[in-house]
Amino acid sequence: MRNSKFYNSQLYQQYNEVVQNREILHQSHSDASSVFQEIVTVPQSSSPCPSPPPARRPLPPLPSMLHPHSLSHTNSSRPLAIPQHTVTRPLSPRLSRSSSLLWQELPGVSNNPELQNLSEDERRLQEVRFEVVTSEASYCSSLDIVVEHFVKSKQLNSLLATQDKNWLFSRLGDVRAISNSFFSQLEERVESDVMHFTVCDIIIKHCPRFRAVYVPYLTNQSYQDKTYQRLMNENAGFRNIVEKLEHSPKCQRLPLRSFLILPFQRITRLKLLVQNIVKRTAPKTKDEAQAIKAMKLLEKMIQESNDSITQMKSIESLVSLNAKVDFECKTLPLISQSRRLVREGLVTELRDFSLKETERSVYIHLFNDYLLLSLPKEGGRFTVIDHTPVSELRAENCRVKLHSLQKNLFRLHMGHKVALLLRTETQADKLRWISAISRPHPEIDFGAAQGTCHFQSKMRLCH
Repeated sequence: MRNSKFYNSQLYQQYNEVVQNREILHQSHSDASSVFQEIVTVPQSSSPCPSPPPARRPLPPLPSMLHPHSLSHTNSSRPLAIPQHTVTRPLSPRLSRSSSLLWQELPGVSNNPELQNLSEDERRLQEVRFEVVTSEASYCSSLDIVVEHFVKSKQLNSLLATQDKNWLFSRLGDVRAISNSFFSQLEERVESDVMHFTVCDIIIKHCPRFRAVYVPYLTNQSYQDKTYQRLMNENAGFRNIVEKLEHSPKCQRLPLRSFLILPFQRITRLKLLVQNIVKRTAPKTKDEAQAIKAMKLLEKMIQESNDSITQMKSIESLVSLNAKVDFECKTLPLISQSRRLVREGLVTELRDFSLKETERSVYIHLFNDYLLLSLPKEGGRFTVIDHTPVSELRAENCRVKLHSLQKNLFRLHMGHKVALLLRTETQADKLRWISAISRPHPEIDFGAAQGTCHFQSKMRLCH
């Protein structure tokens, strides 16, 4: 890896920061150009009175920075290089100052007469392809450091339990191995034909292996975060060793967490680079077909990772809830990979006047397959008093006249059981519950429907 001609001591953290600067610069230039266009196209008024100045154009929001735990990003195209005279926000002082290598600066390209015959679009296309290669080189450099300097640290390994080490470093070694393999093939491709090399077929070939390591790594993120925070807060020895390792020139004094989030940043950036390749590739060609296929495979993998993360969080919440509930009714196994929480919250149940307690607070957990009705207890615990499949649920809006003291009412039908009359704090909250619980049903006007409200004769709420 370090013998590569594309290795220039630049770590992926620096590359990522340069790209963010580039996006901010591109956004600023686009906005300035738009404002200039508006100014020069304003017609001169023939009125002797000066025209009021045009409405000031609001500054655009800065492009969102890639959150370490998010896999979504803008799809806008990017310029290929930042002019040297342009001032941008300074790079972090902890980062290497080496500059990125451009394709047209390669010896086999800059002195090649064919370069002058390429159109601007063709040059830009090769630059984007080359950025896939050089950014992968930086990525591999950073992975080398995190594995050799942190993961293999004897001091850290002597402190970490096996489970903590697995959660903290997940499959970084596997990520590194496949990235080195991927980069080696990219490098060979460039060397075989530096003027016309392509990369998307190599990406397609590696996508199954990417999926095998990236989806588990990204899914493990919540455990990784919790483990890191717990160890830093509770294990002084771990904290001291990590801080010592972070101050080493070997990692350019970059924090461990900046290395742990690399796979999140890389897989998203790779997708964006391929999107740019698609935009710049001639339509209806083999190259375009390969680029589109590579883009779709990466998008599918990212979506699968997002789905897996969502599922993992759902299972975590179910495990947590399962430890807090007691069943007064028939027990329902809560933990299921297909179950997800749709909505939860406290509502008031209005009961018959003949009962000692005419109102009581009940807590609803609405899942995609079941609804749990519980009585809240101290310490965040719940006693489940009923549960029903969502296929048997129905919610109805309960209209009341203006002189009624009761508002924000709806009825909840749970299968063949007696319907519950529920009250929410606000009208909006009531409508959200109705929407979440059931498919659209005709609204029943309880002011006109005599005898349809179970509590009508005794509570006189609906008439």
